[in-house]
Amino acid sequence: MERLIDVRHGSVWAEDSGGDLPPVVLLHPGTGDSRIWDPVRARLAGRYRLIRYDVRGFGRSAPPAGRFSPLDDLRRVLDRLGVGPALFAGCSMGGGAALDLALAEPDRARGMVLACPGISGAPPAHDPDDEPDSPDPAVFLEQGLARWARAGRDPLVVDLLRGAVRFWLHWGDSLADDGDAWSRLEEVAVPTALLLGDLERPSFVPACVTAARRIPGCRFVEVPGADHFLPLRAPGAVVEALDSLAR
Repeated sequence: MERLIDVRHGSVWAEDSGGDLPPVVLLHPGTGDSRIWDPVRARLAGRYRLIRYDVRGFGRSAPPAGRFSPLDDLRRVLDRLGVGPALFAGCSMGGGAALDLALAEPDRARGMVLACPGISGAPPAHDPDDEPDSPDPAVFLEQGLARWARAGRDPLVVDLLRGAVRFWLHWGDSLADDGDAWSRLEEVAVPTALLLGDLERPSFVPACVTAARRIPGCRFVEVPGADHFLPLRAPGAVVEALDSLAR
């Protein structure tokens, strides 16, 4: 079932498979929208209640009308859909949202799969050869492909990044900083697996490896052949990690 869910000063597109099954919430990265979860959803269908949505300005959601909190939007989506304690799978920006929620309200999370998570308060990732983000959408897209899509530029990856470029060029300043999970990783109290592709952007790796060491009991998995689009490149690894947490 697809629907628009009201959030503060706006709405977001959401999809809920429904049913009396254990809920899994899929949170997309800042390099794309919720379509990144398509191959994971196909593998999980019929075994979990699957929920995903597009952050404001991404995919099928309307642009933000002003500054907004991703954590607040996540809470509102969960409340509007009546989602109780759930498993969360979050990629990059989505992983950061899952972490912020688990620290703020641990009773909402049964477990988390964090795919190359972007962690609030973490040191910024800058590779030595990075150029400033170009204001030209076509150039910015090529920069993004070079940084984040080292496993290849298939059509869906290009389309996901094109939509992300649109967001960051027009509405990037509207995204509020929801917290400082980096300073509180030792407080994470829910079962966690952290997945990291071996083709990830080099400067992004140290924070993820450190986070896996600092989160109590975290299972760290290096995924061969995967870059920042890990749910597309290696959906089986995400499914295995979710299933292991659900047992």
